[in-house]
Amino acid sequence: MSAPTPPAGPGEEAFFGGERARGAAPPPPPLPRRESPLLARSPTFAVLALLVSGWLLHELAGDVAYYFSPRRPIDLGGPGAYALEKARENRLVQVRGDLVDLVGATVARTGLDRTVGRLGGTNLLVDRPGRGGPPIFEGRLLPAAARGDYAEVVAALRKRGAPLSDAWLVLRDGERPREQWLPVLGAALLAVLVAINLRALLKALTS
Repeated sequence: MSAPTPPAGPGEEAFFGGERARGAAPPPPPLPRRESPLLARSPTFAVLALLVSGWLLHELAGDVAYYFSPRRPIDLGGPGAYALEKARENRLVQVRGDLVDLVGATVARTGLDRTVGRLGGTNLLVDRPGRGGPPIFEGRLLPAAARGDYAEVVAALRKRGAPLSDAWLVLRDGERPREQWLPVLGAALLAVLVAINLRALLKALTS
């Protein structure tokens, strides 16, 4: 017969099966959740970021819309049979004819030489690379918001006596859909920033 096990002395803990017989110490409380630096911002900052991102998205909207526009050009006709009433801004169009009142221009960002001329008998300006090539033009009919870039060219043409009304349009020859993808990428990133700051603003207003 084995000897009885003496009781645990003061300050001692009895063990059973490797576990503490007495209550174990409670687990430490979970660490507080740390907010992402992108979200831990003041409502004022979030509103400012929303305004800037929204304005930039508005500026890129035309380029993004043209990127996803149809690849089939709208035929605007040729000499003696122009169909400019079919013209749609920010769409791919094609037109035939000779350019008159040519003005040379240089793109500030790239340094590339361009030629801007008026399609004879119309208010349509054609912006094309260089000065040569057949009299067939296919490209983007710029939206009205982009016409300010050609204000100096139009002033020079009118100074030379070109009969341009206030309803002039610009065809940027060679610019086709699905080619300029950087505006689409920029718009996607801005949309993410808008979502992040909108979430931060709503959280600050409801907390």
